[in-house]
Amino acid sequence: MSIKTHQGRIQQDFRWINEIFYEDSTRLEHTVSVIECIEAQTDSDGQRQTTRHKWLTNFTVTDKNVTTLANEGGRLRWKIENEGFNSQKNGGFELEHPYRQNPIASKVFYFLLQIAHLLFQLMEKGSLFRQAFPQGVGSSKNLALRLLEAWRNLRVSAADLERLWTARLQIRFDSS
Repeated sequence: MSIKTHQGRIQQDFRWINEIFYEDSTRLEHTVSVIECIEAQTDSDGQRQTTRHKWLTNFTVTDKNVTTLANEGGRLRWKIENEGFNSQKNGGFELEHPYRQNPIASKVFYFLLQIAHLLFQLMEKGSLFRQAFPQGVGSSKNLALRLLEAWRNLRVSAADLERLWTARLQIRFDSS
């Protein structure tokens, strides 16, 4: 089946097929659908650029839901995954390929890096951070450096720690 859509200067040509039977390595059977989108758009120089995208889904694809599945499902998931990965690689987390010789060490390293990235995002989007730094701190790397320096230089007394643990706080997250 095929459907064409126009969104401004972007033309999308969707093709899909349903009920593809797949057996995984543990012999579990799955039924999946495949969506292909050939997208054409004119760039700022007037040149026509064409890209091809493909997604695999467990939803049954129809002409009524194909654009939603592709544009609001597949693309957003890709964006979320790649923005997170890009932040981990270039945003101060220094994601590289350490421990390649040892797959267990590599998995542990990446799991800990994922936890650090999650905590970093919670801290960065939290209202307490916004109160402490209303103008922000610049890049994520600057935030990481400030946090590191705070851990190195901040001295907290037992009384201060007691106040922190017993204080009632409410943290709100900025989703923008």
